Amino acid sequence: MNRWKCAIALGVAALYLACTADDRTDTLHHEAIVWDTHNDLSYRILYEQLDISQRLPAGHVDIPRLEEGGVDVQTVALYVENFLYPHPGRCYRQAKDLLAATREAIEQNSDRVELARTGADVERIVAAGKIAMPLAIEGGHAIENSLENLREFSDLGVSSMTLTHNVSHDWADSGADEPRWGGLNDLGREVVREMNRLGMVIDISHVSDETFFDVLEVTEDPVIASHSGCRSLNPHRRNMSDEMLAALAENGGVIGIVFVLNYLTPEYSQAMSELHAVSRPWLQQVPEIEDLDLRIVAQHLSAGREWPLENRPTIEDVLDHIDHAVSVAGVDHVGLGADMYPRTPSPVGIRGAHDYPNITRGLKARGYSDEDVKKIMGGNFLRVWKQVTDGD
Repeated sequence: MNRWKCAIALGVAALYLACTADDRTDTLHHEAIVWDTHNDLSYRILYEQLDISQRLPAGHVDIPRLEEGGVDVQTVALYVENFLYPHPGRCYRQAKDLLAATREAIEQNSDRVELARTGADVERIVAAGKIAMPLAIEGGHAIENSLENLREFSDLGVSSMTLTHNVSHDWADSGADEPRWGGLNDLGREVVREMNRLGMVIDISHVSDETFFDVLEVTEDPVIASHSGCRSLNPHRRNMSDEMLAALAENGGVIGIVFVLNYLTPEYSQAMSELHAVSRPWLQQVPEIEDLDLRIVAQHLSAGREWPLENRPTIEDVLDHIDHAVSVAGVDHVGLGADMYPRTPSPVGIRGAHDYPNITRGLKARGYSDEDVKKIMGGNFLRVWKQVTDGD
């Protein structure tokens, strides 16, 4: 065989091997339970009144994108605005409105998606070929200091709750606000115990470090960080220290690695801070909208205005956070929690839920076994849901 024929043969063989590897990775992605534990799709449903059965304009998540990306489980957050906290009744009302609208959207598409309250629900729905959608309250101020409200949300299908957002409220401190209690107070400890009793998954993303360790002292169940990164790679307040990652592993919990750009790299976080330094003084002069409902919609629709468009982090940065979390906490305690907001940019290489197969490909390229890929892509969160919500 002359050298040209030999080169052609080698090229054909390499192409065949590459295609075979891609086929195996695609099969692995299909076999895995793919679970994203945080997305704000409920805002598009309620405030934009969009039909999630259609491919939505821009954004990251809708039913077609989830199906294209092989996403089996999409936790939908019911995010309660922090500025509602001083207004009695308004936090509870917003959570109820988001819950009702999201449940209605799920019911209108019952041939493709279904509400999941428990781990058993998730397994049944996915086995039926549909997408499971657990619901999560984001911000414990939603229950307005009432365990009865917490029970009501549980009865209505909410399976998890982030204890704080960016405000330190009446029973827990946030990592983005001044501390009031040095962690949890007595009511906060009651909330943790009641969530254990109800079989609700406790989410410690957004809480202060002190609140995190207080929760681990009280809880009898594993907890999750539904959308957080690694502080060793980027010292953002929303990311978890190695000490916290190790403690989360000891608890049996799981961190969902976030895709939010300024949580991923210090360079992008710095660029955002510089952009804010220019824009914030002007924006602070804009009169505050007095109508609270209109303010919610206005903030949602303008959410992408302060994000640098250059030098965006990439899928490799997401994989770096996964690698670091695995190195500290172990592969049994790492998953995905994108927090891709519909009006903000996403990492290069992950335009939306339809690009989730790129994560599986990236993990395999970095040497993860098929079993470990399945754990990271969703198996670890399924384990926690089954243990907490089903009592396994």
